[in-house]
Amino acid sequence: MSPILATYCVLLWISCAESQTLSLAPSNNAVNLGERATFSCNVGAKDGDWVRLLKQIPGNAPQLIIYHHHSFTSPKYGPGISTDRYTATINSAATEYQFIIKKAETADTAHYYCVKWFGSISALVFSQSSKLIVTVDKFPEPALLVFPPYTEDNESKDSSTLTCHISKLAVSLVNVKWLIDGTTVQDGVSTSNPVRESDNTFSMSSYLTLASKDVNKDRMYSCIIQQEGSSAFISKGVKLSQC
Repeated sequence: MSPILATYCVLLWISCAESQTLSLAPSNNAVNLGERATFSCNVGAKDGDWVRLLKQIPGNAPQLIIYHHHSFTSPKYGPGISTDRYTATINSAATEYQFIIKKAETADTAHYYCVKWFGSISALVFSQSSKLIVTVDKFPEPALLVFPPYTEDNESKDSSTLTCHISKLAVSLVNVKWLIDGTTVQDGVSTSNPVRESDNTFSMSSYLTLASKDVNKDRMYSCIIQQEGSSAFISKGVKLSQC
């Protein structure tokens, strides 16, 4: 193949690939507990491949919720998914798929994607994410524990790390902040992805690492969390001089 023809083929493939896009709306969606939540996936053109809705909890593999196609008499569902909670519709042109959660639960708070196989480029194409937040008056109280640095870390010449362990979370989308004497700090903060526990709550940990010379036993080190879907903040602090 000549260089000119090869270049033309590459450009043609890129042009085709760029045309195979999905859009999922809304990008951010907030509904009250028990309300209907709807995702609209625009696939561009009617063809022979299914359209899927995936749910993702941060740090976890995407979960297949529901999929549909204009040739189906009704939508199909992923493993373990309740047909009573989800449904889907398609417009007459088979270009717009609506995926519906009939009565939203707090566990539905997550990121969602629509996905479709495009034979022209032999690839699965993902939409941008859509974040669903199910709002409630008040979540059950989570548990927060703030731990001072381990003795070995505290005696280190380099750094010391405080740990905030968070459990009994109702949702997987959580904002975590660290404060020193009431002032937010960002440097040295790292937070793990949530882990689903056997009781369907979530747990996670956040860490604040400071240079040992900056650690002051008389200062208050606090961890503050907010679960998506509620305006309530939960905090827990520790003063190293009292440990």
